[in-house]
Amino acid sequence: MNNTDNSIFSKDIDPYRQVLIVMAVFIVILLLSELVDAAGISDIEAAFPWTLAASFLLFFSIFNSVYSLTAKDDNSYWTKSFFCFAGMAALSGLIAYVMAGIPFEEIGAYKWIYFVITFVYLVFISIIGFMKRIVNFAQKEEWTKPMRRSKKRS
Repeated sequence: MNNTDNSIFSKDIDPYRQVLIVMAVFIVILLLSELVDAAGISDIEAAFPWTLAASFLLFFSIFNSVYSLTAKDDNSYWTKSFFCFAGMAALSGLIAYVMAGIPFEEIGAYKWIYFVITFVYLVFISIIGFMKRIVNFAQKEEWTKPMRRSKKRS
């Protein structure tokens, strides 16, 4: 019997690979939705590419934040992650614009969704970073019994 660790915490996936995987799935689903619309199977909204772009941007932010737990060099990982997030936001937005024909200025609520997802990404990556620092500190710290304090009786 092979005893391998298939845990998410045993995998170290580079942010560049993560963004490539998420972008590839985004493009495949976007093309499939266009085929479904062209075949007349279902009516797809004009703003659907923007919805899909925002959804996969949120998926990348969660995916990337969780995998930052396994990073060996936090600063390098976070730098790559921020560039990947910005690149994915720009590229998925460009693809959504080309496919939908609706510019970023005219998409209304999707503009705010992009801003919220960006804020959420920064919060996710910060929380994971703080958690990782706290765990590292706790593992290095030697824990001893707290000193007992004598109570003065009045």
